[in-house]
Amino acid sequence: MEIKPRILASATIIMIFNSVYQYSWNVFAVYLTKRYNVDLIYTELMFLVFVLMSTLFQIAGGFVADNYGPRKIGILAAFLSAGGYLSFLQDVGLALRIVLWGLGSAGEGILYGIATNSALKWHRNNRGLAVGLVSLGFGAGATIFNPLFLLVKNLQTIGIMMFAAEALVLPLLVLNVSYPAGLRGVKPREAVLSKIFFIIYISYALGTVPLLSLSSSMFALKNISYFYLAAIIFPLMSGLGRPIMGRISDSFGRLRTIIASFALITASAALGALGVPLIPEIIIGFLGGAMIPLYFSLVGDYLGEAYSTSITSVLYTGKTVGGVLGSVVIGYVSGMGDLYSWALMGASSAITLVLVVFLNEFLSRSDLLPAPKG
Repeated sequence: MEIKPRILASATIIMIFNSVYQYSWNVFAVYLTKRYNVDLIYTELMFLVFVLMSTLFQIAGGFVADNYGPRKIGILAAFLSAGGYLSFLQDVGLALRIVLWGLGSAGEGILYGIATNSALKWHRNNRGLAVGLVSLGFGAGATIFNPLFLLVKNLQTIGIMMFAAEALVLPLLVLNVSYPAGLRGVKPREAVLSKIFFIIYISYALGTVPLLSLSSSMFALKNISYFYLAAIIFPLMSGLGRPIMGRISDSFGRLRTIIASFALITASAALGALGVPLIPEIIIGFLGGAMIPLYFSLVGDYLGEAYSTSITSVLYTGKTVGGVLGSVVIGYVSGMGDLYSWALMGASSAITLVLVVFLNEFLSRSDLLPAPKG
C-alpha cells in the first residue's frame, strides 16, 4: 500500500499531544510536589493510574474502532483526553485530581491505539517506518511542550492551556483518520490465546520497564544539575528512535532488531549503575521508545491487520506490568540508592532479551499467518 500523508500527519499530531501524558510527567510531578505539596507517593500513584487507564481503555476502544470505525470513538476520546488537564487546577481535591487524570488517560489510550493502527493498517510493506513515524510524535512531542512547561512554571496555567488546545484540535484531527477495508487477520480471541502472543506479551511487558522507570522517576534518580537537560533529551531520543528503528526493522528483520536493541539497553543500564550521566537516558530513550513500532509491527506481520487495534491494545496492557515495576517499585528502591534502580532496569532487559531469542524460534514455526519475507 502507498504512503497516506494525510492520515500519517493527522495521526502523528495526535501522538504529539498524547506524549504529554507520559513524557511530561517528570515536569508535572515536580510542580505537584513543590507547588501543590502533593506527596511523592501520590505523584507515583497518578502515573500508575495513567498507565492502568491508558492501557485498559485501549481494549474497549480497539474493539469499537476495528468493528465500527475509528472516528466516533476517537472524538469521544479526544474530549476525555482534554478533560484530564483539569486535574491541574489548584483548588481540585486529591481524589478528584486522580479521577480526572484517570479519565484523561483513558482518552489518551484510545487515541494512541487509533493513531498507531491507522499507520499499521494502511502500510503493509513498510509498517515499521509508518508506525515509527506516527509514534515519533509520542516521543518527540514532549520535547516541544516541556521547555514551554518549564518556562511557564504554573501548573494551573499549563492545565488550562492544554485543555483548550486538545478540545479544539484533537476532534478535527480524528476526522482525518480512517481504516482501509478488506484486511485479513487472526481474530482477537484466537490471537490472544496463542503461544506466540503469550511470549510477545511477556517480553513486551518486561521490556517496557527501563523506559517507564525513567519516564516516571527520572527526577528521583538524577542530580538536579542535569535533570532538566535529561527531561528534554530523553523524550527527544525516544521519538527519534521510533522511525529509525522501525525502518531498520523493515529491512533487517523485526526480531533481529528487537534482540539487538535489548542487548544495548541491558548494557546501558550497567552504565547507569556505574554513574555515567546522560548516556543511559539517551540509549534507553532511543531504543526503549522504539519498542512500540517494533512490537506493533510484529503483530501486523504475524497476526494480520484486520483486528490489529484490538490485539495491540491487549498487548499494550503489558505496559501496566512495566508501569508497576517501572514507577512504584523503582520509586521505592530509588530511596535505597541509584544502583538498585539501574539493577532492576538491567535485570528486566536481560530477561526480555532471553525471551525474544525464544520468541524467534516460536515464530519460525508459526501456524497462524505466514511470516513476512526478509
